[in-house]
Amino acid sequence: MNRARFLCGTRAGLLRPVAALLLAAVAPAAFAAAADHGDCSSLMHIALQDTRILAVETVSGPSFTPPGARQALTGLPAFCRVSAVISPAIHFEVWLPLSEWNGKFEGTGNGGYSGAIVYRELADGLRRHYATADTDMGHKSTTPDPGSWALGHPQLVIDQGYRAQHLTAVKAKAIVRAFYGARPRRSYFVGCSSGGWQGLTEAQRYPHEYDGIVAGAPAMEVIHLHAGTIWTNLAAMQIAPAKLRLITSAVLKDCDAQDGVKDGLLTDPRACHFSPSEMACKAGQDPASCLTPDEVSALQKIYDGLHYSSGQPIYPGWPRGVEYALALTRQPFVAALAASTFKDMVFEDPSWDYHHIDYDRAVRLADRKVGAVLNNSSPDLRAFRRAGGKLILWHGWADPLISPLHTLEYYQKVAAFFAAGHPGSDDAEIANIQSFARLFLAPGVNHCGGGTGPDQFDALGALEGWVERGVAPERIVAAHLTHGAVDRTRPLCAYPRVAKYVGHGNTEDAANFACRMP
Repeated sequence: MNRARFLCGTRAGLLRPVAALLLAAVAPAAFAAAADHGDCSSLMHIALQDTRILAVETVSGPSFTPPGARQALTGLPAFCRVSAVISPAIHFEVWLPLSEWNGKFEGTGNGGYSGAIVYRELADGLRRHYATADTDMGHKSTTPDPGSWALGHPQLVIDQGYRAQHLTAVKAKAIVRAFYGARPRRSYFVGCSSGGWQGLTEAQRYPHEYDGIVAGAPAMEVIHLHAGTIWTNLAAMQIAPAKLRLITSAVLKDCDAQDGVKDGLLTDPRACHFSPSEMACKAGQDPASCLTPDEVSALQKIYDGLHYSSGQPIYPGWPRGVEYALALTRQPFVAALAASTFKDMVFEDPSWDYHHIDYDRAVRLADRKVGAVLNNSSPDLRAFRRAGGKLILWHGWADPLISPLHTLEYYQKVAAFFAAGHPGSDDAEIANIQSFARLFLAPGVNHCGGGTGPDQFDALGALEGWVERGVAPERIVAAHLTHGAVDRTRPLCAYPRVAKYVGHGNTEDAANFACRMP
């Protein structure tokens, strides 16, 4: 997998049907009747406040090669492509199907600090006959320092934090109305990683913007996430890369069968209590097959997470089973992204070196300086719920870049917020918010996809069913593919339920699992 695509973690091929099995599990609604449209040119002259239309073109399909891309997007219906910019520099595109528009709008997210239109996201929505939009978040990508665009430009940080996605939705919907002569009858947002953060920010700040939101592996509370990323990167660098899979093998030996099926997946890694000391080198043991004292300490740091010197948590650790994927966490571009938040937005010092970070000072200063912009993690979703909004959160249990424990903590905070004054058991509090917000945790799945677990599923289809037909998703069938062929399916269950094997039948078939309380 392309490393930039993996880090950005938008949809990465997820959230779409991959086989007739998944299509049957969540069948999309029939397209609404819509008049055909063939003339895009009138959109060149649409008047939108603080917005300039840069280009309009008719794309006949079925393939389109985006600007700067080497590979064409295929399977596209004919569409109108609109490129525009919102002052000062928020570039966005809207793609409008020329026929069979389903009457709906889809906003899409991106990853990292982006700085580019994510064309494959637009293509995914277009194939479902959505009018769809994506934005570069108000700046151009920069390397090797992913945040250098922010140095001395606080307005661009605000654009990244929340303004770009909001204004893109407003302007894109206006373009949709001008083209079709009607507002979208439904609006959805789909994103993963930074896109997941953007989706939650929309629910928190602009609760009437979308009827439903899919937020995968949300990179929310960015300052704390990036401090935790640096912590984890520095610890992972102390472990020999060749030992990472050995550690996961030891974890699975201890815990794989706990869920009743020995399949290389941990249904709930929190139930696994593997200790790094179990792999500590003994006298005379080959050091390639065990962990040195420094490696034991480093692995424990990854599990424990980052804390202030007082002991108060800054960012949670990572669950057991993620170890083999820490090879990605070790990559320089991961640390560079996390460091850029502090280097360019907090200290405004290009020479700042994350290897010598004082976590207490850096995180507290960052929270004061840019926390109001980058730490969007409010559990107060009352306005979103009153507006009838529906939220699907999801996260891979084996994500090495954003801890699934952080997403779980957020979901629990939302539940506790809505239970204020009437606290009960954790399960009762969760049940109280499942009318509008549900969390799905995917065993064995890495960052927005990949891994040994089933990572292909149609979350947008599940969201459509919830919003449009009132069918709340109890389970979403997911598939794992090898060389393009489905070799494993499993239900992803609405938390706190987990997939339990019913005791008979093929353990690689979702039909033989039920969603039950652990």
